[in-house]
Amino acid sequence: MDATWIQDVSMTSSPPAAERAYEFVKNRIISGDYTQNTLLSEGDVAAAIGLSRTPVREAFLRLEVEGFLQLYPKRGALVVPIHPDDIREVFDARELIDAHCAEHICQLADAARAALGEQLTAVIAEQTAALDRGDLRDYTRLDAVFHQTIMDHGGNSILAQLGHSLRERQQRFTAAAIGRNVETARSFVEGHQRLTAALVAGDLPTYRTEIHAHLSNSRNQL
Repeated sequence: MDATWIQDVSMTSSPPAAERAYEFVKNRIISGDYTQNTLLSEGDVAAAIGLSRTPVREAFLRLEVEGFLQLYPKRGALVVPIHPDDIREVFDARELIDAHCAEHICQLADAARAALGEQLTAVIAEQTAALDRGDLRDYTRLDAVFHQTIMDHGGNSILAQLGHSLRERQQRFTAAAIGRNVETARSFVEGHQRLTAALVAGDLPTYRTEIHAHLSNSRNQL
């Protein structure tokens, strides 16, 4: 096989440097590794990834447009604090979407609800395992997976897409809410268990009560 062809494939299979820098910084903001009001420097980020400053600068510009960073020339990029209005709006939207999806799910046949319950229970088991090994980043990712699974079964693809668009901000909120407190995260897992039980039982009033309490608990931690 032509060695040049192999080299070309290898080069094209790697994401561009600016994309690597973008994903690196964004993932650390969402996971809480870069906390709000942290000032990031191009040089430090470039050294951490093993890139030059140019792709990092491009990543910073992109993240500023998305509202994650605020750039200060010759100083760096500030991780934008979570604004109270953003918290309120995202959680209000989440509760409306979750409740609507639950209404559809509770009308499904028993077997369909049981199958969904098995999926959600599997995610909960992964969350518990993540907490047992102290992996709060993976726990935060799985928190989003849990709620997105419910939205994906809610019978409305537009609402599911809207929920997905809120996912990154929700993950950031979750990371900020639990901080490094595993016990706080475990209380959220218990909430997931109650939500799952309500869906499997087709008990919409209980689900609405539980999702309101669950999201209020998360919001109150911020």
